[in-house]
Amino acid sequence: MSFEGGCLCGQVRYTSNAAPITTVHCCCTDCRRIGGTGHATHTVVTTDAFECSGVLTEYEKVADSGNRINRRFCPTCGSAIFHTRDGLEGMVVLRTSSLDDPEAVKPERVLYTGSAVSWDVIDRSIPAFEKMSRPPTRR
Repeated sequence: MSFEGGCLCGQVRYTSNAAPITTVHCCCTDCRRIGGTGHATHTVVTTDAFECSGVLTEYEKVADSGNRINRRFCPTCGSAIFHTRDGLEGMVVLRTSSLDDPEAVKPERVLYTGSAVSWDVIDRSIPAFEKMSRPPTRR
């Protein structure tokens, strides 16, 4: 499976020539603030399957977990594209909303439900974790 994505203005584009490792919803405070909504959805791919073109701006922050996260986004339109983080070396965490076809993936779990807001309803049939669940492994 391969897929593509990019930013709102089209100046940043990416491809992955491998199937995603996992897709998750995250309700942590940082993801809510970055996305301006109740949660963010992320799709994880291996670094060696990922190619990105265009100029990106970076923002680095230490998350609640203590892991350093480096977020990349388009400096022109502000679209969040992906992040890398301590503990997930060799992987890229894409913002699922940046996929050309977000229907190509399906969330497998919900993280940080302890930080979820009451008005953001997420499918209760998906396994949910109050904090971070075990990081994905390469397939």
